[in-house]
Formats: sequence, structure tokens, C-alpha cells
Amino acid sequence: MKDKKVQKVLEFIEEYVGEVGAMVFKKLLESGKEILDPDLSSELNIEENNVRRALYELHNLGLVNYRRVRNPADNKYIYYWRVDSDRINHVLLQRKKNVLKKLMERLEYEEGNTFYICPVDGVRLTFEEAMENDFRCPRCGEMLVFEDNAPVKQRLGELITKLREEILDEEKTLGR
Repeated sequence: MKDKKVQKVLEFIEEYVGEVGAMVFKKLLESGKEILDPDLSSELNIEENNVRRALYELHNLGLVNYRRVRNPADNKYIYYWRVDSDRINHVLLQRKKNVLKKLMERLEYEEGNTFYICPVDGVRLTFEEAMENDFRCPRCGEMLVFEDNAPVKQRLGELITKLREEILDEEKTLGR
């Protein structure tokens, strides 16, 4: 995996799983092989329960897999964990599609409404909500002022365009 892509993956993991999850994933990625959870715990100097919790969350995201084997010494299961490099790109692509959907919904909301804002505390209301409150802030009673949301719509449009391009590029790369 390229350094830039690894950094994006680690940022994504830290956001969804936390710092421990990012550390665990990075260690698994760097090793390039299967590692037992107790070994990860000792190498990272993190409590075993926290490592396991991070591994299960990473597994739920589809970023790591495990192989379960019975320990001949005590007949308990032991888990060998590894990065599922085949699925990483697919998982990230799906996340981008989800973000794109939310951005498009937000743009539709911004385009379909007129907004008023309180100059004192920043409360933002749709025209209908402002009308119900006699164009006064429901918190402080200050008169609401019209908000031009054109910059918001423009920024959302830019983000949507950029994300669509990224998604198309990644779909081509993945052969979809």
C-alpha cells in the first residue's frame, strides 16, 4: 500500500476505532503476517482486552481477518490476526459512497430551504421555523437575519464533485 493511502486508512481507522485501533492495524500491516493478539498486546504495550476490542472493531469494518486454531496445551482457541488487504479498498470505497450520499442529501436540504440566523448566538432556522418564531431567536429573542447559503451550497457542490471523481477513479482501479 502506498504511504499516502496508508495514512488515509490510518486516519479513517483512528476516527472510527480510536488510537489503539490505528496502532493495532499499523502493526499488523507492517508485519505482513499473522500475529496472535497477546503478541500484539506485548509489542504495542497495550492491555490485551483493548487490543482485542480494537481487533473486533477492525474485523467488523472488514479491515482484518483472523484464523482460529485450538491450542493443544489447553484446548482453547487462539486467534491469528492479519490485515485483509483485498478488502481494504472495497471498504474505503463503500465509506466514500456513504459520505457522498450524505453530502448530496445536505445539498438538497440547503437548496430546498431559505435560512435565517441569529446574529447573537448563531441559531440557524429554516424560513418556516423562523416564521413560527415571528423571526425572533427562540433562545435569546433577537431578530433573525436572512442568511445567504450560496457559499455553503457551492462548497458542498465542490466536495460532491471531488468525491465523485475519487469514487470513479477507485472503481476503475478495482475493475468495477
